[in-house]
Amino acid sequence: MKLEEKELKSLRDLNSEFQSLKVQLGELSIQKNSVLKRVDSIRVEFESLENELIKKYGENSVINLEHGTVTQNGENK
Repeated sequence: MKLEEKELKSLRDLNSEFQSLKVQLGELSIQKNSVLKRVDSIRVEFESLENELIKKYGENSVINLEHGTVTQNGENK
């Protein structure tokens, strides 16, 4: 007994797509890990810069990211 050509083709096509999707999932997992590591790295850099700015401008300082102005919390803007 043998599969019909149409059945064999369908089975092969589905298996091929399944394998391709598994590879894509693996690649996405690798990308996700890479992005998570970069997020952690940025977080550490941000905290370091934040600590430097706190030392320089004070703990109650508020920085306007658009203009770069620094005010103390509670000051009029």
